[in-house]
Amino acid sequence: RPLKTDLLLVLLRLPIGRAEAAELKEDKSAAELDDDVRRGMAEGMISHTAEYLRKAEATLLYEVFCVYLRILRQRGVHSREVISAAMVGLAKWGREVNLELLLEILSELRHVVRDAIGQTDELVSLQGLNCALVLLSGPSQALITDATWLADSFTQALSLALPSLHSVHSESPSWPPERVFTMEDGGMLLSKREMDATLEAESVPHLVLQCLGNAMRCPHGFGRASDSALASLLETLFLLAASADSHVALALLKEAAAILKRNHRLHTLLDVDGGLFGLGGITDRAVSVVWQLLPLTHSLAPWPAKVGKGLVATVRSRRALLADLFPSRDSRAWMEGEFPQHVAALLEAPVPPGLERDAGQRPAQSRKAAASARAKASFCSETDLRTMLGVPLESS
Repeated sequence: RPLKTDLLLVLLRLPIGRAEAAELKEDKSAAELDDDVRRGMAEGMISHTAEYLRKAEATLLYEVFCVYLRILRQRGVHSREVISAAMVGLAKWGREVNLELLLEILSELRHVVRDAIGQTDELVSLQGLNCALVLLSGPSQALITDATWLADSFTQALSLALPSLHSVHSESPSWPPERVFTMEDGGMLLSKREMDATLEAESVPHLVLQCLGNAMRCPHGFGRASDSALASLLETLFLLAASADSHVALALLKEAAAILKRNHRLHTLLDVDGGLFGLGGITDRAVSVVWQLLPLTHSLAPWPAKVGKGLVATVRSRRALLADLFPSRDSRAWMEGEFPQHVAALLEAPVPPGLERDAGQRPAQSRKAAASARAKASFCSETDLRTMLGVPLESS
């Protein structure tokens, strides 16, 4: 029987880390007592000791990693949701393993990412890359291993993510996700815990931001990458921002602009002619993001239009701040507010004629009067349309 995604999502909520909290509250003077006295004190205590919790957590994590590795090795049997949830768990608990198991996990992730890119699966490929970048960003930064595949695979996986950038909660079966927003006393409440869990497992745009942040911090990713690798990454990010949903596009533009502002040698990307970074091999091609910003300047949404018009000047200026150009300083917080902003926009919508602002009251007009008012809508005739469009009238 195949595994279900809900089971793996439950494993993400395991209370790992209680041993450290118990060790801080443990009485240090009990270590000087003999074994019999300590055994008697342990039997009379309600909570377990830090040593007992540490052993229990180690046993539990061992079983969890066995499940995760078995899923990766048998990826042809499981669904993309199960594989994605397994890699979310590996990214969360992967730093607890030893170096030998870490190298084995990285080897499996490399095969998973390459297979997912070949199958045009953006969710699995990005989850695998994020997991690998998280594992290589911790104490294993000094690990000597072949990680040259990360930069190229990340750019290829980003190019596949466009169909999933239509909403922040792209993989959620419902919008908004269940148990995230609740209505109490006439107001909307946000469950931060449920929002974090939903973004971790059911959001490709949030996954793109996670991969981007981890790639910039990881020395094996883009932390020490060349200008050509960063130029290719920025070109892909601006292309996605020009084609994605306007709410998601602002978060992508915020992160891309921050990278571009830190790297002065890449400012030639803001020229119409672009810059040469050796991306075309023998026949080199110029890379520019001006053409991706051009459709944003004509966007109907106010914030993308503002960013498209002022991004070039803000990035090049030494005094201008990106925070003054974007509506939010934190891209993650901006993405979390997608649903509340859509609901808040209803407050500015005009009230239909004949309806009271108070939802509890009935409309002033009767149903018959309202139906007759709707029936009186006027339309342009064919002659008026041809006159306004400048089309000559056909002679009879």
